[in-house]
Amino acid sequence: MMTPGLDPEITVGVGILVTLVVGMATGRTSRLPYWVALATAVAALVASLLTVGTGQLVDNAVLLDPYSFVVNVFVLLATLAGLVLAWDPGRYGPEYPALVLLAALGAMLMGLAANLLVLFLGIELLSLPLYILAGSERTPLGAEAGIKYLLVGAFSSGILLFGMALLYGATGTLVFVDFAALHPAPGLLAAGVALTVAGLIYKLAIVPFHMWVPDVYEGSPTPVTAFMAFATKVAAAAALLRVLAFGFPLQTATWGVLLGYFAVLTMLVGNLLALPQRDLKRLLAWSGVGNAGYVLVGIAAHNAVGAEAAIFYLLPYGLAVVTAFAAVRILEGGGESVQYQDLRGVAWRHPALALAFLVAMLSLAGIPLTGGFVGKFVLLRGALADNQWGLAIGLVVATLVGLAVYFRPVQAMFQRGEGSRAHWSVGSAVILGLSALATIGLGIFPQPVLHIVSQSASFPWLH
Repeated sequence: MMTPGLDPEITVGVGILVTLVVGMATGRTSRLPYWVALATAVAALVASLLTVGTGQLVDNAVLLDPYSFVVNVFVLLATLAGLVLAWDPGRYGPEYPALVLLAALGAMLMGLAANLLVLFLGIELLSLPLYILAGSERTPLGAEAGIKYLLVGAFSSGILLFGMALLYGATGTLVFVDFAALHPAPGLLAAGVALTVAGLIYKLAIVPFHMWVPDVYEGSPTPVTAFMAFATKVAAAAALLRVLAFGFPLQTATWGVLLGYFAVLTMLVGNLLALPQRDLKRLLAWSGVGNAGYVLVGIAAHNAVGAEAAIFYLLPYGLAVVTAFAAVRILEGGGESVQYQDLRGVAWRHPALALAFLVAMLSLAGIPLTGGFVGKFVLLRGALADNQWGLAIGLVVATLVGLAVYFRPVQAMFQRGEGSRAHWSVGSAVILGLSALATIGLGIFPQPVLHIVSQSASFPWLH
């Protein structure tokens, strides 16, 4: 018997099969697979909004609760962005929508996993399609992106699987939500936790497991990069918080401090290395590394405010980065990279594009009246609530460095000169406008989203 709480995942699973069949039955340039995938993502989003779990553990495998509901919504928003930005069947082919849906299903499974096997299945379902999509551009950069992402992903999966094996050996169960009630072997447990967390922070791109990000982001097609930047961060952060929250609530004094050091290092390294970048996709890649550190601040704070902030921050970051990549998609045209000099004069030639890109940069910089400001404020409050002053200071310093990072492309837009011409499409324009408006709306009126997120972050071990 099917569980109603799994309706979104079942919808996506059925949609994948239908999209594949439609893609094989129609021509390579047909838009029908894209329409089917888009309808699937919308139907799954509606199903997520209608079926909010209450904490039901199903077959010791998945946990249906408000937390998984929020993860589903965020992942499906990223999926819609990835599909609409790639509304060019002649360029991306009929396999693209099915692969995006498959990756989305993996990310959704990571959000509701209560079992190590389900978690690993979700990670592989997310990763394998992205390896293909990352290398789908037939260029040297595309080949490098695909190979590098595959090798790093395989390495991180091996580390993660080894850690899970040690956890099973220490506890005798794969259901990690039961770990806190057991008395496991301490040596095996410590090694298992270390390797499992290392495997997850590889996916989150935490320093020092981050060097794959710039090359993969630069070489991947821009719609893939937009989906990857949003969905993979949501999935990896959700899995990390779920594993640590339910599996090891008594060890927060240890892993909270260690993750705090990683968070500060990641924020600073990401923002500092974003400063010298001239390519917009590489700049957004290093920005993604820095923002992964911001998310880790909330997890490391190990309190209710911190967990709420970590989950909430994923939304304004995702909206801002999707807006930025939509602008890149419009400016790159036939696939050329977008440099700072290509932004010259955009504010005068394409004011709507410049305004939306400005909103994205302001949100990433944490300027008031944007979602990014609210996210960073809640993260700061979470760090201070746990008296982690080092985390708070690191967040503030990294944010100050980020001002220089995000204002440089804005400055280039207002310089006189001949930059890239805009290549508008309906899909890119829709995503650009909606995500920019949502970023502003989240900054002006964040209470509804904060309320929903606070319900999803009500873990029993938090204070």
